[in-house]
Amino acid sequence: MPADLLLVNGRVRTMDPANSVVSAVAIRMGRVVYAGDDAGAKGAAAPGSPVIDLAGRTAAPGLNDAHAHPMSVGYALLDLDLSPERNASIADLQVLVRNAVAGKPAGTWILGRGYDDARLHEGRHPTRADLDVIAPDHPVVLIRMCHHIGAANSAALRLAGVTRDTADPDDGLFDRDEQGEPTGVLREGALTAVRAAMPEPDEDAMMAALEAGGREFLRQGVTSTVEAGIRDPRELRAYQRLREAERLPVRTYLMMMLDETLDDLVSLGIRTGFGDAWVRIGPAKLFSDGSIGGRTARMHAPYEGQPDNVGLWMMPPEELKAKVRRAHNAGFQVGIHAIGDAAIDLVLDAYEEAQVATPRPDPRHRIEHCSIVDDRILGRIRDLGVVPIPGTSFLRHFRDAYVNNLGEWRIGQAYGMRSFARFGITAAASSDAPVVPVNALASIQTMVTRHDILGRPCNPAEALPLDDALRAYTVNGAFASREEGIKGTLRPGMLGDVTVFETDLFAVAPDDLATVQVDYTVTGGEVLYER
Repeated sequence: MPADLLLVNGRVRTMDPANSVVSAVAIRMGRVVYAGDDAGAKGAAAPGSPVIDLAGRTAAPGLNDAHAHPMSVGYALLDLDLSPERNASIADLQVLVRNAVAGKPAGTWILGRGYDDARLHEGRHPTRADLDVIAPDHPVVLIRMCHHIGAANSAALRLAGVTRDTADPDDGLFDRDEQGEPTGVLREGALTAVRAAMPEPDEDAMMAALEAGGREFLRQGVTSTVEAGIRDPRELRAYQRLREAERLPVRTYLMMMLDETLDDLVSLGIRTGFGDAWVRIGPAKLFSDGSIGGRTARMHAPYEGQPDNVGLWMMPPEELKAKVRRAHNAGFQVGIHAIGDAAIDLVLDAYEEAQVATPRPDPRHRIEHCSIVDDRILGRIRDLGVVPIPGTSFLRHFRDAYVNNLGEWRIGQAYGMRSFARFGITAAASSDAPVVPVNALASIQTMVTRHDILGRPCNPAEALPLDDALRAYTVNGAFASREEGIKGTLRPGMLGDVTVFETDLFAVAPDDLATVQVDYTVTGGEVLYER
């Protein structure tokens, strides 16, 4: 519920160029009414407002994660944690699976998320042989960090109807051994085909996952997210039901999967922007390519050591262009997953052709992830007014896979926030959680240092000042969701969404930013998280 709140005695970064650093903010009925000195804030605050003494701590507009999967974050909290920080080898993953199947009836599905083959001791993906020895009677699927590759055991393949005679889907691959048998490693559409055999959660389970995932975002200071893929009406109803019950933890901009939802939305006259400050319909979403870790992102030049592999298209280019035109003509913002440089060029072609055919003022189409770019591509993005949504902590977690698959020469400008700024492009920060952890400060640290999780540099020339990194997580996120008129800055009239860190961020060594914790997360003047 909209509430009153007074924050004083701090170092508040308002992100308002006309009034950038103040000591206090007053919020009345969920909206900022004053940002300035302590005395002015006290005079503007409602009588009896709760008070937070910031005691010199940094406060900022509520953080905005421009591409994430809050519902999946909630599910992931219940699944096996395969993260490389906890699991160094396939043997460690086997222990997790063995413990998970113990006591569970045969046929119970086991799902784990977050392994990284580049950081496993064996330097490869787990296979069905690795999983069959510990779980012969339980279907098991382990998903790589990127969520574009997985490993399944024989029981899971059997339930999905996958045999040596199963053809590869157009948008994916079943890895096979020398005899042509599936190894259990699934890429892109092949992973989707196997996961489709799993029992689907019901609407109540979706709501529970949203609440659990949303609480994790609040713990990290995030007040707004973009849900990067609604394809099932039950998912939309889960958001609506939580909104009606005032139990939705974070504000959400919903990316609607084009193939599954566009016709229904258009028939009802709904397009991007429909909704309110809590739940709003966002872009129509498509996938153009895969991932760098899976060597399925579509590149102009081949992958290292594979001269015939330039990645995959998720659909024929002309089909993608036709779908973009449909959504553009219907008044939608469009957001397309594009990681490889060839995929990004295709997406820009599609946006340009749609705008030439049907001119619209500021369609503000997006490129989700927008990973491998150069100055030529950056010039096209600027000229077309497209908004990139880089995964700003991907290099922190995936640097080894990127170097192994693309070579150092191609990743210098990957997620290059300084290059985006150099071209005058507004790029919004994102986590893509649960692909990587929600931790917004890890993302901010990566933008500021360009170091990976082991402290190794990746083209430090792309590093940003801390204030600009905060801007990417606040103002730029609001711009990407066409909501810069209501959030992203702390000035009178804006939503009273505030993140309070445990210390003065600007006094912290850049390599320590990821360890800083959030003390308060405030939404509409109400404290929704307190450490």
